[in-house]
Amino acid sequence: MLYAVLIFVLGSLRNTPPAAREVSDKLQHALGFALLAWLWCRAFARLRPRWGLRGLMGGAFLVSVALGGVLELWQGLLGYRSCELLDWVADGIGAAAGVALFGGFTVWRARARRSG
Repeated sequence: MLYAVLIFVLGSLRNTPPAAREVSDKLQHALGFALLAWLWCRAFARLRPRWGLRGLMGGAFLVSVALGGVLELWQGLLGYRSCELLDWVADGIGAAAGVALFGGFTVWRARARRSG
């Protein structure tokens, strides 16, 4: 939850930090939401273990994409930010990558435990 709040705080700033200007806006969205989705997967794995891997990955993806949409709508309300569909698409791509990496790592780790 703290990371989601951080995304909203950074997404609400009038001026982006100087270091962030060196990286593509869409790449920032994708990386930020990949990490967010990964963190949601970890949280759901602990809080909702009965969901299974597919359920928690789906839940993490949906929550991440929904937060990305809310962030874009929020930025549209700010006079100095803009609401962009392609930012939301980048959020979704990042969220998909984050849950896919989490799922792949989880399956790999489970197989390693069984064989080792």
